[in-house]
Amino acid sequence: MKKALIILAAIVLVTSCKEKAVVEMAEEMVNPNMEKFQKNVESTKAFLAAFSANDSTAMESFVSDDFVWSPPSVGQDSLSKEEWSTAMKGFMKAYTDKQFTDAQYFAGLDDNQQPNGDVRVYGLWKSKFASTGMDSRLKYYAVYFFNETGKITQQAEWYDTADLSKEF
Repeated sequence: MKKALIILAAIVLVTSCKEKAVVEMAEEMVNPNMEKFQKNVESTKAFLAAFSANDSTAMESFVSDDFVWSPPSVGQDSLSKEEWSTAMKGFMKAYTDKQFTDAQYFAGLDDNQQPNGDVRVYGLWKSKFASTGMDSRLKYYAVYFFNETGKITQQAEWYDTADLSKEF
């Protein structure tokens, strides 16, 4: 009886391991860009952390030479890497203690609604106005588009620009 239970347990263990491996393999076959997405999420996190740390040099290391920035401001679209860099340095001076909280990362989708490796991110920027020390909050959504070498080629952002001047 003891041998039968051991054999039964071994069969269950082997079967469940095989099923898990088959499921993981099937997921990779269905969504081959999920590994690229996970890598790009880590780059996005590091990119945002560089912003929080006021490290514009590190931020620029994540973007391609032909980088395009689409800020939420009405009438501004497809701005150059230089314009983006200038704006980021301005934000870094205007706000202190920047923290990106409640972050949620989702896969970007292609025209067939399949993951393509790009990253959509939602979260809340918490900071303080450098000039007054008052708290600031900004609900944030962005899509980061990546090239084959893992560099960000485009950053499209959406947030209420009026929140940039609200103190809490």
